[in-house]
Amino acid sequence: MQKVIEFLTANTTVFIATSDKGEARVRPFQFQFAQNNRLWFCTSRTKEIFAQLRQDPRLELSCLSPDMTTLRLKGAVNLDDDMDIKKRIIENNPLVRSIYVSAENPDFTVFSVDHGTAFMFDFSANPPQSFTF
Repeated sequence: MQKVIEFLTANTTVFIATSDKGEARVRPFQFQFAQNNRLWFCTSRTKEIFAQLRQDPRLELSCLSPDMTTLRLKGAVNLDDDMDIKKRIIENNPLVRSIYVSAENPDFTVFSVDHGTAFMFDFSANPPQSFTF
């Protein structure tokens, strides 16, 4: 899990795929941080992704490093309103703070992935690495 966290910390832009009535939906997201082996993200309660994750909590995400190493991760989310996590994101992320202003904003919510599988691979002859967390 530590290798996955290090990769996401260095490559924070990820693309998250969800399901919307049987159709795939992909959009860019920003990985916030890992805490207690949970990978944290945030969103708005009014966005389609929030409704999609409430309906079906499964997601898959992918990101790419500058050297073309790829991470693909799948798991289920925990929709969470942990005020400490929300405060940490607001304090440390100027973009999120510019959108939601404060952790108390009722539209602002957080979610985490704490169980799943991940694969890292590159264009070398090395086999992909897999991780279960």
